[in-house]
Amino acid sequence: MAKTLLLISDKKEDHAFAVEVAIAAGLSLMHVTNPGQGVVLIGQEDISVILADASSRELFQEFEDAIQGSIGLFSDKINSNAIHFISSEELENVQYLVQSPLFGHFVLRNFQDPKKVGEHYGRIVKATLAERAFGLPALLKPGTKVQIIKLAHTSQKNEAVEAIKSLLLSARFQNRMATAIATAVDELLMNAMFDAPVDEMGRQKYSTTPRSVLLKLEGTAEVEMHVGYDGEYAAISAIDNYGSLDKVKLLSHIAKMYADEAYKVKTNVAGAGIGLGQVFRAGGSFFFVSESRVRTEVTVFFRKTSRYREFRNQFRFLSTQFYF
Repeated sequence: MAKTLLLISDKKEDHAFAVEVAIAAGLSLMHVTNPGQGVVLIGQEDISVILADASSRELFQEFEDAIQGSIGLFSDKINSNAIHFISSEELENVQYLVQSPLFGHFVLRNFQDPKKVGEHYGRIVKATLAERAFGLPALLKPGTKVQIIKLAHTSQKNEAVEAIKSLLLSARFQNRMATAIATAVDELLMNAMFDAPVDEMGRQKYSTTPRSVLLKLEGTAEVEMHVGYDGEYAAISAIDNYGSLDKVKLLSHIAKMYADEAYKVKTNVAGAGIGLGQVFRAGGSFFFVSESRVRTEVTVFFRKTSRYREFRNQFRFLSTQFYF
């Protein structure tokens, strides 16, 4: 029996998007137009994935209140890993989503071509339904080759970033686009090298260590970078073996990331990353997957476009998947 995706929205573009997501993820689609109807179905049916319009605080509040009143926010029927909120508003205008215990995924409604972006996001959704959502190949078109680069020393970071930029240029990404992606990769690698490592008590090892210090990355400290390009999307994953990414801290910083153009995440927040706001503004989408004390995989996606303006304004999402 096929698993079910429930769409809660009265918008035609959301339905067109959801149809493609369901096809790509191998789900059957159910559709209702308001939160009350949706929550009734959540209580009655076995729903695997929820796509919900949350463009306004009032609409989101109606959804949250309906769940709290009939199912309960902490019911086994409700899993933030399975709830995907859709909004036409940029993330800075819907911080009420990030601050909610229901938050798992944010989708910006600049679909442009619902079929293409629905197919792309459907692969993200499908990954979230697996036992673990790790692994870049599942997030790109079938058959896409993924290169694995292992970094055994922090001094290898710059070389790895330059290699990514060269690869993108050879794939005919404009120089400005390739530079934006390389900057994002640099930040993800710095995070995996300096912010993710923690000791047995969960305390960050390098909270006071300047990022210019050279460190060996041996054993658990080894960092991997996985790179793939499927002809449409470039995707790069930075992987650490600590599983120290903290959802509450991460989302707290995401909620603040638009407050200041120059905002950077503090380096004493384990696994929280730096400059996430800048990467998201530059057109990047994020998929954070973390299993506590085991592994964290942060993947950034950029679609190749013919013009830089389209590149910056492309379809974007920010998804999280946490296992404890």
